[in-house]
Amino acid sequence: MAYKKYIVLFCCSIMALCLLGQNSKVSDSLKTVLGNTSSPIEKVNILLALSDSHINTDINKSLMYAEEAFNLSEKSSNKEGKLRSSLALAEKYYFLSDLNKAMEYANISKNLSEELKLSDYLANSYDAIGTIYYEIGNQAKSTENFYASLKIYEELKDKEGLGGTFCRIGTLYLDQKDYDKAVEYYTKSINLAKEIKNESGIASNLNNLGKVYSDQKQYEKALKSYQEALAINIRTKIWYLAGSNYLNIAEVYVKRGNYATALINVKNARQIFEKLGNKLRLAKSQVVLSEIYLATGQFSQSEAVALSALKIGERENYKDIIVSAAGALNKLYLHNKDSLMAFRYFILQKQYQDSLFLDAKQKTLSKLELKYQFETNEQLAKTVRQRKNIAIAVISGCLFFCLIIIVLILKQLRLRAKKMELEKASHEQELEFKNKEMVLNVMSLMKKNELLADLSEKLIHIEEESTSPESKSTIKKVAHELQKSQEDEIWKEFSHRFKEVHGEFYNTLLLKFPTLTPNELKLCAFLRLNMSSKDIAELTGQRVSTLETARYRLRQKLGIANSEVNLITFLSSI
Repeated sequence: MAYKKYIVLFCCSIMALCLLGQNSKVSDSLKTVLGNTSSPIEKVNILLALSDSHINTDINKSLMYAEEAFNLSEKSSNKEGKLRSSLALAEKYYFLSDLNKAMEYANISKNLSEELKLSDYLANSYDAIGTIYYEIGNQAKSTENFYASLKIYEELKDKEGLGGTFCRIGTLYLDQKDYDKAVEYYTKSINLAKEIKNESGIASNLNNLGKVYSDQKQYEKALKSYQEALAINIRTKIWYLAGSNYLNIAEVYVKRGNYATALINVKNARQIFEKLGNKLRLAKSQVVLSEIYLATGQFSQSEAVALSALKIGERENYKDIIVSAAGALNKLYLHNKDSLMAFRYFILQKQYQDSLFLDAKQKTLSKLELKYQFETNEQLAKTVRQRKNIAIAVISGCLFFCLIIIVLILKQLRLRAKKMELEKASHEQELEFKNKEMVLNVMSLMKKNELLADLSEKLIHIEEESTSPESKSTIKKVAHELQKSQEDEIWKEFSHRFKEVHGEFYNTLLLKFPTLTPNELKLCAFLRLNMSSKDIAELTGQRVSTLETARYRLRQKLGIANSEVNLITFLSSI
């Protein structure tokens, strides 16, 4: 089942990492650099490189470095480092068959990818989640995640990512026996691998195609695909996959009955696996070799290699190998009519078949349990997201409602301010109008005063010319009464008009300066209207010099006698 090797996390880079892991000098060099680095970001990068370098030689050590990188990223708030570390941990736990932990870290990487808006890592996270779902037999979820990653790779125009996803989707179709679709996606993956000159990708997908054709009994096509893959793996010196190619080719020739060619290929495979120390593949090669020897009548050789495979299987607890080897020995002894030995290996085969069945059943139950757990966790995460979205929606609604209220309040305040501004302008206009009206009234009084003064002067002139003492007395009395009524009437009229316009002026003035006399209050009122001493003199009939003296005394009482403050300006500010 060589194609299953390709379905694991980050399948396009695994072989390169394996080669890196074999180079101990690289690991030692990285450790030296790690010891000389103080930057947390650089340390995370080096720890992840160390993790990759041990992925094929010591998976537990690889896991240890990935965990150190994750913890350091979390401690230093390095989110991108945490993202990369969580992907690495998902990979390592997958290899260790701890699918629960693998899914936990795959989801962490997915959430961080979405938060950081890193599309390439998000696609890798979908690949990881899809692969884990594939392992527990949840084809629907696996397909959903693989297509999610495919969509991102298409948007990014990432040919390597697309090639890997096409390969995984092809394997899903192969599991469903949809061979046409499997061939379609494997071929797409091969074409992309050729575009980017990824020979390991080409070889792996050719091997996958060979599996498809072999299942369909299209042996010529299967052999062609396996042999093309073998040529690439020999050229690139990826001996593990070359050995698998030899073994696959041998199995096809066995099915076709061409045992001589099958024998050559299986011996090549056995030689490679012996050199690599891969006991599982070596034992499987021995089983195939036993079948070839049995079919060609070389019974002693068949027995020897079958017993060798059985011995490896029992020592390493490879139950599949024990079943296959016991089956081969059972056939051999039945052919040799050794019923006792045949029965012995039949019982052994049956025993381990039952054990495998129980293991498969237990594995199925574990997968169902994991499937339920994943679905529960996913539903819980979905519920949390929904609650979060509802909370965000409620908060957003409240903020929007508050914003509307604030806007309405501000609008109301603007309207109120505008209204107050208009009222103020209207009041000022009204005040200005009243001031003008008062000035006109004062001017009218001044004219009236001039007429009365002229009349008074004429009466005085008549009095001077009069010879009768009684006439003089009467005329003088009339002139005096006329002048007095003139002053009272002018002040009364002026005071009434002034209070209408500046009602609080007197109260404020007396509150600040309570010693002011009525005449000083009158003078303040005239000055408040910006009237000159001459104007006041014409209105009241007083002399200008008298008014200047009164103004000086007023300045003293107001506390501005020795300052340059203008008296009219001072009174206007009250």
